Amino acid sequence: MRKRHGPLSARSARNLMCGDEGAVTMMFAVCASMMIGSMCMAIDSIHYEMTQARMQMALDVATLSAGADLAHYDTTKPADLSNWKTDARAYYDVNMPSGYMALNLPNANFSATVTGAPATGQTIRLSAAGSMPLLAPVIFGKTATDTGSGSNGGNQTNPDAANVSASNAALRLPKSTLELVMVLDNTGSMTDYANSKDHSAGTKITGLRAAAQNLVTSIFQSSTTDSYVGLVPFTTMVNVKKALQPTGKWLTPLFDNYNSQHMSMTTSSSWKGSGWGGCAVEPRDAGDNLSPQAYNPASSPNFRPFFWNVPKNNFSVYTYTTATSRKGVTTCTINNTPTATVGAPLTYLTSGGVTTSCGTTYSGATPPAIYDQWYVNKSSSSTSTITYDQNGNTNYGANGPCSIAPALFLTKSQSDLTTGIANMNAAGSTLIPTGLLWGWRMLKSSWSDNVAGTGNGWISTDTTLPRLETTQGLQRVLIVLTDGENDPGGSTGIMPPQAFNGLSGVGRSDLKANTVFRADDGSSLASTKRPGSMGSVDDINTFQLAVCSAMKQEGIIIYSITFGTYGTDTASVSAQTTMQNCASPGNYYHAPSNATLNQIFQQIAGNLGVLRLTQ
Repeated sequence: MRKRHGPLSARSARNLMCGDEGAVTMMFAVCASMMIGSMCMAIDSIHYEMTQARMQMALDVATLSAGADLAHYDTTKPADLSNWKTDARAYYDVNMPSGYMALNLPNANFSATVTGAPATGQTIRLSAAGSMPLLAPVIFGKTATDTGSGSNGGNQTNPDAANVSASNAALRLPKSTLELVMVLDNTGSMTDYANSKDHSAGTKITGLRAAAQNLVTSIFQSSTTDSYVGLVPFTTMVNVKKALQPTGKWLTPLFDNYNSQHMSMTTSSSWKGSGWGGCAVEPRDAGDNLSPQAYNPASSPNFRPFFWNVPKNNFSVYTYTTATSRKGVTTCTINNTPTATVGAPLTYLTSGGVTTSCGTTYSGATPPAIYDQWYVNKSSSSTSTITYDQNGNTNYGANGPCSIAPALFLTKSQSDLTTGIANMNAAGSTLIPTGLLWGWRMLKSSWSDNVAGTGNGWISTDTTLPRLETTQGLQRVLIVLTDGENDPGGSTGIMPPQAFNGLSGVGRSDLKANTVFRADDGSSLASTKRPGSMGSVDDINTFQLAVCSAMKQEGIIIYSITFGTYGTDTASVSAQTTMQNCASPGNYYHAPSNATLNQIFQQIAGNLGVLRLTQ
């Protein structure tokens, strides 16, 4: 007797396909296929991007290598040209492993050409095109699809491979033009020994002078480059008195928001150190904001002369006496009547010492601003006559706080550069952005006398310098070196540094820059939480990076060097990172010693070649 199937017995294949369960099964199969296909398409896309990027990198290296290789061949001869092309393909293959992502690149699809002549310049062009297999067609198949066009009735077949290509070009000139500016730290710490345990190598400033001079010698020995070198020593300021005309449009010989009546650009016979020393204050907009710009000589707002030596509200000299009780408590009594002098520089001949307000108040209120007054201790027994500058120092210089080795504009004179480098001396605090900004201006064509107008640009026998940025074969390079971090100065002391520099100006302590960033309290750099301060070191580092970024966007190559123990302690890690980020990729160096610094400068000299990618 035939056994009957119960209601739960397995269905036949036909019934399964016709039932609900079959529909689900079919739907799952279709969706799974689509998901796998989509994954394959994504993998194909990733493989393509990786292959194309690797191909372009290998081709860039091959182009530069092939350009240098031209020196070994006369490409007007067919045999030499063929050998050069073989070398070019070999340079490519070294950096593009065979079978990378299953890429197939026949020799016929690799092209290397050179046009032009060695005497006038040569252009090298390389291109490569290959194919790589795709995964998606394995899932979807190579079925025909109707695109609505085409010679086959609009039907096309899904390709099983993708075409990958890359190309570039390089310019090889027999003689390029180099404009190089050295922006070098001349601050007080440069008097320290480069090696604290071994003093035989001398101080850091000694090592810097030697390395900079050797760099200049190496550059001018090169016969393949028409070279111009400039020098920008910096502290918190840069002295441009010998490089720019004080009567040019770039400078407005007034300081309207500081003192418009008691200043003179020329030296007075009545007051030692009077007149303009050669330092300038960065322009500010209507909102008193700084901007990381090179500007133009005729830009508005203009630069203002740095007048360090004339107080805003006359020069007041307060006398005071000190007394110490038996219990050892010292009190300070200030004379209520100061001696006020109009138009006098901040240099005062007196007997005794100079100090601040002894931590007391004057007439129950805060004493006048520190940069408008001095205090003379009448309790002192000293009878000698001392000359003090605005920082309370006795190392008075002809230009006061602008006693910095003057900047030297781009020149081919090795003797002038030797003299300028030898004149560098170490004194003062550090504001790296100030040096960078003036170095930038030495490389910006709008500051040439021809573009700016006679008497408005840089002082030079070649008034076309700096060259137009579009000049063929022009290399614009800046080297910036420092042995320490940015130092805004404190809010106490005679003439606090933050109120006397090229960024903040004279008699003010803010450093606003609203296009760069805003501080946590809503202000820009200058903070109400930090009165009397230029802002934090991090603020100034941020402003420095904004300057570096703008320079690199204009095509300027930046080499940055930290020197000495800089960066080896935790306090300067942020500053070292700033210098690293300031440099163009691969162009940051650290020199722990004078010998290493010299090696780095020589390496940079060797990097300033005549070959570069143009595409």
